[in-house]
Amino acid sequence: MRGVIITLVAIALIVDLAIIAVLVFDLQPPLRGGATVTITPDFEITVYGGETNINGQVAYAFGLSPDNLTIPGPTFEFKRGDVVGFTFVNVGNLPHTFTLVLRVDPANPEIIDDYDTGQIEGGGQGRVVVQFNQVGNLNYQCVVPGHAALGMWGNITVTE
Repeated sequence: MRGVIITLVAIALIVDLAIIAVLVFDLQPPLRGGATVTITPDFEITVYGGETNINGQVAYAFGLSPDNLTIPGPTFEFKRGDVVGFTFVNVGNLPHTFTLVLRVDPANPEIIDDYDTGQIEGGGQGRVVVQFNQVGNLNYQCVVPGHAALGMWGNITVTE
């Protein structure tokens, strides 16, 4: 009988912790791009990325037009609750990604949920739909090794 009571208390504790995690950390199931998305974006943004030449040096960059890639990429500002559809167009020759990360880290990026286009070949495009539920700062970057270190990253700010 004592073992049953301990098991029930442990289960109740786990359920309580799960509820607290959802309420405190505003956790949600990840939204994915493509046909599995059931939520309509409030905004649609096309981001271009690829190789560029800055001051005679090869660099990788993002931009809002194919002929204006910058380091860092454009800064995006959204309100909490906004749902944004990002279409990433690779205007370069090498594979690139558009990936949401907690902070820019060229060696070991901490990808947020599944907000990653995966590698997109030159001339291709991918899509990510994101609902921003937490106020704060995060980043996007290309997670192909070495690309963020050469400039392929940008900032996102989420406000109330």
